[in-house]
Amino acid sequence: MQDPEPYLRALNLTVPCVVYPKKKARIDSSLRRVIGHDIFYFSSGQAMKQFDRDPLRYVKRLSDPVTNDRFRVTRSSPKVEYRKRAYYFASTGEQATFDGDRDKFRDRRSASMLEIDP
Repeated sequence: MQDPEPYLRALNLTVPCVVYPKKKARIDSSLRRVIGHDIFYFSSGQAMKQFDRDPLRYVKRLSDPVTNDRFRVTRSSPKVEYRKRAYYFASTGEQATFDGDRDKFRDRRSASMLEIDP
């Protein structure tokens, strides 16, 4: 994945912090986490550490890496760890497709690269 921060900064884009939605997230690679194809930014290192302890507490919807469809993620959603990144799936069928050719789906460009769900 190419770093999106220069592009996002050029757009003067602002997004809320995933952990503290009333605070503005900093578009900075040191305050970024990626789950599958979704990118999350934080207002501080403390917010990012809090997110790392329990990401699904803050993430409500993700993009399925196979279909690219948005789905409601739960603790029982199928999940794979691949190359130090977590991937969640809408169903076990998508997970099986991903497992058949992980590199094909690993870096797919997502139409919704930035998570801004409230």
